[in-house]
Amino acid sequence: MQQIHNPIINFRYWILIFLASVFGTNTGDLAVRLCKISGIFPVEGLWGLRHAGPLPILLCLLGLLYVLEKRDGDKTELYFWSVILVIRTAATNIADMLAGDLHFDPLRCSWVLVALLGVLAWRWQQSRAQPIDPQFVPQTHAMYWLMMMVAGVLGTVLGDHVADEYGLSASAQVLTLGMMVLVLLGYKNFLILTPLYWLGVAWARVAGTDVGDWLAKSAEKGGSGLDLPTATVISGFVFTVLALFWTNNKRHS
Repeated sequence: MQQIHNPIINFRYWILIFLASVFGTNTGDLAVRLCKISGIFPVEGLWGLRHAGPLPILLCLLGLLYVLEKRDGDKTELYFWSVILVIRTAATNIADMLAGDLHFDPLRCSWVLVALLGVLAWRWQQSRAQPIDPQFVPQTHAMYWLMMMVAGVLGTVLGDHVADEYGLSASAQVLTLGMMVLVLLGYKNFLILTPLYWLGVAWARVAGTDVGDWLAKSAEKGGSGLDLPTATVISGFVFTVLALFWTNNKRHS
């Protein structure tokens, strides 16, 4: 992705990463439901995996965004946040396939994903000439987006496990509070370091999973009492409004 399409790493960036995770949690669940309703794919899902239906569509959407982004020379964050949302949606589906369809143990799966994210972060940093640029999201190439996918899958698997263990409402509140503390203390300094940058992304994914599920679950299940479509509209509206109207003070040079 071209540098002129990358956002500045600041307080706004981390809030939008968190809100994109909430929105992507809802869109992932809604996409599975719409695929079942549409009749495009079998009721039991692709290859017997109930949550795999949206993945071919999301892959095509990523390809379209890739082509459009390469041809656009305007300064805009549209492509970055669009890819973030598509990847987060796909990560929700992949995580549900692993833990739900394939019945992998969530803790073991989480440890594997943590190790994979750590190895990728090390490789990503080794290939760089300098630490993370304190201004702009750096080098958004294939490995960067792969790491975003891994962080999203990790966030969904671990977020669902935490909610099952400690309750959806409590986990959503505690994880969101932890995210806010992490961002407020670190967005100007330690979150620009490679390992802690990815810790921040992963935490946003875990917290966003539980907040998104809380929005879309009934009160009997510890949620807000809203249905999934309504929760998706709300989380999407909040993310879109802030992304469009909360502008950066600094501009791309």
